[in-house]
Order: sequence, then structure tokens, then C-alpha cells
Amino acid sequence: MSKIFLKSMISLAVLLSGLAFAGPAVPSPTAKAAFERGEKALEGGNFDAAIAAYKDALKATPNYAAALNGMGSALFKQNKRDEALAQFKAATEADPGFKLAWFNLGFASRKTQDFATAAKAYEKYTALDPNDPDGFYGLAESYKQSSQPDKAIGAYETYIKKETRPTEQKYIDRAKESIAQLKAAKPAETKPAPTTTAATTPTTTTTTPAANPTTTTTTTTTAPAPADPLPSLAARKMAEGDKFMAEKKYREASFSYQDAVNADPNGVEGLFKLGNSYAVLGYYSQAIDKWNQVATLTQDPSVKKSAQDNIARAQQKLTTSGGGSPQEAGKQPGTGPIADSTRAQARQFYEQAVQLINQRRFGDALAQLNECLKLEPALSVGYIARGSTLIGLRRFAEAAIDYQYALKLDPSLSSPLYGLAEAYRGMNRVDDARTYYQRYVASAAPDVRPELQSDARTKLDQLR
Repeated sequence: MSKIFLKSMISLAVLLSGLAFAGPAVPSPTAKAAFERGEKALEGGNFDAAIAAYKDALKATPNYAAALNGMGSALFKQNKRDEALAQFKAATEADPGFKLAWFNLGFASRKTQDFATAAKAYEKYTALDPNDPDGFYGLAESYKQSSQPDKAIGAYETYIKKETRPTEQKYIDRAKESIAQLKAAKPAETKPAPTTTAATTPTTTTTTPAANPTTTTTTTTTAPAPADPLPSLAARKMAEGDKFMAEKKYREASFSYQDAVNADPNGVEGLFKLGNSYAVLGYYSQAIDKWNQVATLTQDPSVKKSAQDNIARAQQKLTTSGGGSPQEAGKQPGTGPIADSTRAQARQFYEQAVQLINQRRFGDALAQLNECLKLEPALSVGYIARGSTLIGLRRFAEAAIDYQYALKLDPSLSSPLYGLAEAYRGMNRVDDARTYYQRYVASAAPDVRPELQSDARTKLDQLR
């Protein structure tokens, strides 16, 4: 491992420690005045002016939760959804009791298909404001879309009990329809589309338009209409892999499918497609392993037969090749010989990303790291750095995937442990966060940092 990479990577771990939750900031008079300008501009539809005013408020009082939430609303109305999400999440971290930011985080997460985050946000909102029926409707929709039917039914029933507004009768009717559908539904396994090692056709999804998040002074007056089922993180990664396969970018496809499997380790479709990409790349042993998992997990006879047929063909390929290729050494895709010039270019992207992260320009850093990992796709510290960047963008679920993959590539590192703890804490997965903080505290790896171990101990105390 490059000493330069390791040193820079450690600096990212230090950056992560600065993302701790803080108490609510008390706005100065200057900040309050700027915030009011932002609210007026937002109400008048002048979103650029609103954003500029909210930025002035945050300069006067950093971590001013209401200004962070207001900026998120303005960005969302400009359809800058990832940036809006980052602001809503920052607002909840700046003031965990600021209920409107939790509502907006839940709503925006639903619109970006992150239903796990949406459910957590609505859970927090309904705990803070148990009398608002809109929160329970959003919670029910999030549970429904994330395949938690029992919780969805309970949330819909609570919504129906609490909804007393005559104008909302249509949503009561829709809630009742959803309850009936959920009760009648039977669990159905997702079937993988491919039956051979050929490329598959990417799937597409559409979103139902809905109202924008609210700002800081009022809650929404109507619940958004139920949307069509939208894909989970694993499904989005599979669609991304499908696109790469159709473009014959097989190495990139394998990493997208691996991300999907990391997000859903028992997902039959993801495992099947990862096996496909391995086979196209010539990694027949790895392909066989994935298809064996499919054959074990699936309850669908046709899927099992497809996996077994592919295994038989891959075994024939192994016999023909003699099993002597680098792929048969158990290496990850893309870990064959890399030219020095390619490695140098990857390092350049990496170092540029580190500088951008230190400047908190996370979006620009993410683009640099994506290019870095295309050139050197088995660079463990590249995934750690990208995880840090995603933490900075408050995209905690994606960050966790990168840290998990970094740990798989190099189990001797401790930094992914700390990163996973931070990511899971950001997702409110307290038990998982506690586990990884404990592992980091106990680690004796060369890259462990005593100050971060101390920080992890402090956070463990906070999570008890």
C-alpha cells in the first residue's frame, strides 16, 4: 500500500470525527434577519435569493438549524435533491428536536427512493409530533415501500384514526386500500431476469410528482399521494450495473452489482447478476460461487435451474482454460496488472479528492474518487475516502457500502471500522454503530489513531 495513500486516508478519518452531533445553535440578530429574508424569498419563489440569504444566516451563526432546513427547501424546489437532503440531515443533526427538519428529511428521502432513511425520519417526526396525521401517512408509505407490511398497516391505521380534516378523505380512502392490499399480499421473491451470462436490459422507474417539502414555520397541510413502488438502494445499484453491462463496461458492472449485494446480501437477483458479470470477465470460480448462493437461497425452481445451468457452463470453461488464469487465484475484478501510468493517474485523482474533502467540497471530491476507482478498482483506501465523502454528503447508506467493501479488500485496516460506525450512527442504527465503535476501540491495526479511539469511546457512552 502506498504510504502517501495511507497518510492521506488517515486525515479523512480525522475529518469524520468532526461530524459529531451538536446542540442547537442560538441565532444571532444578524442570522435571524438573514433567515427572515430567506423565508420571504422562498415564499415568493425566488430560490436563488433565498439560498443566498440562508447562507448569510449560516455565516453569522453556523449550524443554525432553521436556516439549514430553509436552504434544503429552496434546493429541493430547484430539484437539487441530493443537496437538499444534505441540508435537511444537517438540520436534524444541528437540532435533533427540530421536528420540521425530520419531516422534510422523511419526505425528501422518499422522493429519492431511500425508504429506510425516510422511515427513520418519520419515526422521529411522529415521536416529536404525535398529533400530526401527515407524519403517519408518510411513515406508512415508507414502510410500505421498504417491504415492512406489518408496520405499514399499523401506521396507516394510526393515520386513519388521527385524520379529521374533511379535505383529506381521499387519502383516508387510499390508506384503507393500501391496508387491504397489504393484508391480501403474499411474499413474492424477485426473480432474476438473466438465465445466461449475457448482458441484461436495464430497468427504468418513474416517480409520481408530489408537493415540495415545507420550510420552517408550518407543516404540510396535505399528505402526498401514494407513489408507485420505487427501487431500493440495492435495486438502484442493479439498474446501474445493467446499464454498464449493456454498454459492455463489464468491470464497472461488476462493482455496481457488488454494491447491490453489499446492500442486500441475500438478494437473489443481485447475486445472480454479479455472477453474470464475473463470468463475462472470466472469473468463473467467483461466478460459480454466486450462482451456488442463488441456488441455495431461491425457492423458485426455474431460477434454481438457471443458476445450475450457468454453473455447469462455467465449470466447462474452467476445464477448458485449465484453471491457470489470474482470475482463478481468487482476485477481485480489475486487480490484474495495472500500468504504472494508470496507477499514477489514479493517485492524482485520489490526492485531488483529499484536498477537496479538506475544503469540504464533497461533491467535487466524489467525482474525483469515482475516476480514481475506475482506474484502480481494488484500491481499498479509495473506498475509504469515498465513504468519507459520502458521510460529508450525509449519504450514509452508500458510505456504509464503501466501507464494507474496503474492509473486504483489506481486512487489516481499522479506518473502515470507524467509518462504518459513523455511517450507521448517521442512519440511526445504534446497535450497529456501537458494534463498530467497539471494534475500532479494540483495534491494534497500524492505521488506528488514539485520538479517534478516544472519540469512539465518547460516542459509545453517548449511545448507551
